[in-house]
Amino acid sequence: MKRFYVITAIAAVFAIMPPVLPHAYAAKEAEKTAKVTFVQGDAKVQKSGATAWDTAKAGLVLSDGDTIKTAKASAVEISFDKNNKNMVRLEEESTAILRGKSLNRIELPVGRIRSLVKSLKKESSFDIKTPTVVAGARGSGWDVIASDKRDNVKAFEDEIFVQSYDQQGKLIKEIFVREGWEVLVDRFQSPGELIELTDKDRNDWSSWRDDLSGRLEPGNTGGQDGSPSQFNGIQDIQGRLDEQEDFKDQVLETEDIRKVEDRVENDNRIEQKPSEPCNSPGFVCP
Repeated sequence: MKRFYVITAIAAVFAIMPPVLPHAYAAKEAEKTAKVTFVQGDAKVQKSGATAWDTAKAGLVLSDGDTIKTAKASAVEISFDKNNKNMVRLEEESTAILRGKSLNRIELPVGRIRSLVKSLKKESSFDIKTPTVVAGARGSGWDVIASDKRDNVKAFEDEIFVQSYDQQGKLIKEIFVREGWEVLVDRFQSPGELIELTDKDRNDWSSWRDDLSGRLEPGNTGGQDGSPSQFNGIQDIQGRLDEQEDFKDQVLETEDIRKVEDRVENDNRIEQKPSEPCNSPGFVCP
């Protein structure tokens, strides 16, 4: 009978305890940031919750809810990781909004955005969302062009998925577009037939890839528009800081291991020490 009361009491305690495990994991979830790496012409940034528009500059940190807008003959490139493996380029007269704590989505109400994604965590993806379609992949290179009446998605590297939605946000159809092809999607309609990319499109992509590599190459002092690149110095400093933090973590981890090993070794010596009086030969009194 006593055992029954004990079990009942334990059950009652667990019943009134709050579910702390999910909150513990949620608390550890860090908000990811991105960084402007290159600005050409006139580009503005509106931080989440703000009303003012600030001039976009290389090195500017972006986060969930921030909006980027480019004027005519302007462009902005953004990096989503410290190694610049995941990059996007917002072309002229375009508007983009960063979404999600992990920044795995960009809303594109209007304009053109170019994505090059090559390093994502397992089971994660990155996509571009227009009023009609969602286009993305785990690792690929593609363009999304959003206009008033239709969207255009071009796959330059690997394969991407394209989903079209109706006005109520209901999925109409999902297709896959392999490398070297494009698809047109009329507003709130199913994707059209696949069309092979033109040589002009392919050359344009290759040219941008070459320009991007040149701009991100360590020691490069010039941008696409011929102006000095502010990002290279910032990137080098940030890289050194990251390396220092990694080294510091390794040192601290090594010290912790050594402390544990020293305690274990000391405990072993105490356990193995003969029970002799402290004034016996070979022993020193504490």
